[in-house]
Amino acid sequence: MYSQGRRVVAQSPQTRNQDGLARGASGAPSSRMSLSDVCALVKTMEARIVAQETKLQKQEEDILALKRDNSELWEEIHRLKGPRFPFEIFSSIILSMGEKKALKTFSLVSRGWMSVARKVLFKQISYSAMFWLERSKPIPILNNEHCTVFPYVQTIQIHGSTDDGSEYTPIRRPDWMDDFLRFIPKFVALRSLELYSLDEWDLQEIQRSMPPSIKNNIKEVSIDAPLSESAAFVSMFSALETFTFWNENSWYGISESTQGLVSPPSSIRDLLLRTPDPNVLKWFVDLHSGIIDSIDPHDLPFENPVEFGRFLTRFGSTLSKIKFTISGEEGAAQFFRSGYCAALPQLDLHTFSYSYFDKSFLSTIEWLPKILALLPPSIGEIILSMNPNQVSPSESAAPKHKLGTINWSRLDQSLTGSQYPSLRILKIRMSCPYHPKEVKQEMEEMWPKLLPICAKKGIMEPLITTGR
Repeated sequence: MYSQGRRVVAQSPQTRNQDGLARGASGAPSSRMSLSDVCALVKTMEARIVAQETKLQKQEEDILALKRDNSELWEEIHRLKGPRFPFEIFSSIILSMGEKKALKTFSLVSRGWMSVARKVLFKQISYSAMFWLERSKPIPILNNEHCTVFPYVQTIQIHGSTDDGSEYTPIRRPDWMDDFLRFIPKFVALRSLELYSLDEWDLQEIQRSMPPSIKNNIKEVSIDAPLSESAAFVSMFSALETFTFWNENSWYGISESTQGLVSPPSSIRDLLLRTPDPNVLKWFVDLHSGIIDSIDPHDLPFENPVEFGRFLTRFGSTLSKIKFTISGEEGAAQFFRSGYCAALPQLDLHTFSYSYFDKSFLSTIEWLPKILALLPPSIGEIILSMNPNQVSPSESAAPKHKLGTINWSRLDQSLTGSQYPSLRILKIRMSCPYHPKEVKQEMEEMWPKLLPICAKKGIMEPLITTGR
């Protein structure tokens, strides 16, 4: 039992309310508080509430507008709870809305989802010096002491500028570059760099700003710079695995030779080349001490067959993945005559990409059986990337007519016969960005009819995408 001295006497709600009205601003009892004083306090509070309500109403209007623009997303958000929210939807929203709108959208997502969302939202960050496209400066958010994006960033993409939107000017250094360089050591999860239209000094500064712990974790570099500057830059990444080299329009010209170039890291295994410069091939043939597992050479095999032949002689025994862009009947015939596949005994994946604007598509596709017949028995995956503008059946034309005079039945039997004992999958990739959904259905139904045995055995995988 409690003694009388320690007994707690509870106040009734009515007593507490009366006591509260009798207290002044300091909390001390006030017997002099009049009704007019109380009214003044209430009016002050009402004014504050009205101001706050106006502010909240404006925020709610913004939220409602965002909900209207993204009604399907909001239905998904309210249907799912917590971290079960699918990763895929974050990436698709960022791609469709852009970074700014996506961040606004996800700022409305409950706090329970943020640990999941951040890993996707900030996996890649992009900076652009093209002020007519991107007027806001990207650095202030990083300057904020509460910024928590650094541990999640895996890819940094930086666009310099060679144009001010009206006439040619030399490469301009982004005004935020100095600030950005200070933050590089904080990107502890960084694995990939995409650097475009930056001068040699900027490339050197980015490299110098990286501590060894980050530099040694870089796996991918995509760069748009002269070959000599690109070679010097990538040589510092000892764990680099994928190298993408851009000089598609010969903006920097063709390098005279590979003399004086630094050796590429021996860890590089994958190449994606978008350049007419054959010396990038020679650079690897002469100085690369490792192996090459995959290459997408774009037009180099046909524009520089001698240098590409040397490349295959040097690395063909280890190449397992290769992509050829075949443009026109001449390109198909040149590939057939080249005998490239004879140098690829370990080839596992071969991608044939037919040019999007290739007017001679039908005559080109007729070479397909001959080209496929050149592939080695090791081939496990074939990807055909085609444009439905030439393939899609018209109202008055049957599929076989639109696809040339190929004997599809014979090709179907060949693909599933003893010539390709390792073939696991035949992927058919078709993009229909300006076609209605009906075209997608038409394409999906067409391929199983053309290659019924492949479809029955489950090795055919048509993927048709539309823009509507």
